[in-house]
Amino acid sequence: MGEAANRAISLGVGIFVTLLIASGVIFIFSQMQEVYSQVSATNTNIAAQFGEYAMYDNTTVTGLEVINCANKYYNESFVVVNYMGRDVNNVDGLQYLDQQLENGNLSYDQKYSSIIEEVDYDGIIKTRITFTRV
Repeated sequence: MGEAANRAISLGVGIFVTLLIASGVIFIFSQMQEVYSQVSATNTNIAAQFGEYAMYDNTTVTGLEVINCANKYYNESFVVVNYMGRDVNNVDGLQYLDQQLENGNLSYDQKYSSIIEEVDYDGIIKTRITFTRV
């Protein structure tokens, strides 16, 4: 009877260890799936952002589009809108654009060339959209 009990215990321990290993493998795969889904979502987000900026990449836009771009990216952390050498997607910059409109230096139908570039701002890489008068 002692040998039968030992076999039963060995069989029980074997099944328990097998279940632990199987559970561990399933847990690892589920964690990997979650990580891969987050990576995929990040890649999609980055691709969408670059697609979003494409309309400003080596194109000609109007003054109205410059103003809309500054408003769209107002206080954006990783985007800088630069109009004629001045960053304008903040409170001071929007006031500057308003002054340029009032003074006649900026008009809605004036043409501007635009470019996109990645720039280091004090150790932080930001996308800069630069507008210059044509």
